[in-house]
Amino acid sequence: MLITRLKLDYFGKFSGREIELKPGINIIYGENEAGKSTLHAFIKGMLFGIERLKGRGAASKEDIYTRYLPWDYPGAYGGQMDIRVGEKSYRLQRSFHANDRYFTITDMETGREVKLRRAI
Repeated sequence: MLITRLKLDYFGKFSGREIELKPGINIIYGENEAGKSTLHAFIKGMLFGIERLKGRGAASKEDIYTRYLPWDYPGAYGGQMDIRVGEKSYRLQRSFHANDRYFTITDMETGREVKLRRAI
């Protein structure tokens, strides 16, 4: 799998930020607080989701959901990630917001949503 594009609609300090990635090694660098860890959390969240912690965990540094809740517009919390698997291209689109959570995969060639089967 190759990640080709990240689009952070609203995630942490980013809104409307697009990053193109090339085949091979991509180096993301910057000053402290530039957003490197935020990009890492976004990629991980796009692949595995982000769950909001409850109870005492919600007030801790471990609560990734609250940590990256958008600064400017908390109602829109998500983005897109384009990937290539072999010769096929897909767009992953995810909303992390607790009240409007969704995840879709679209085949970029056909424009059709890919239905996933749940493993038992």
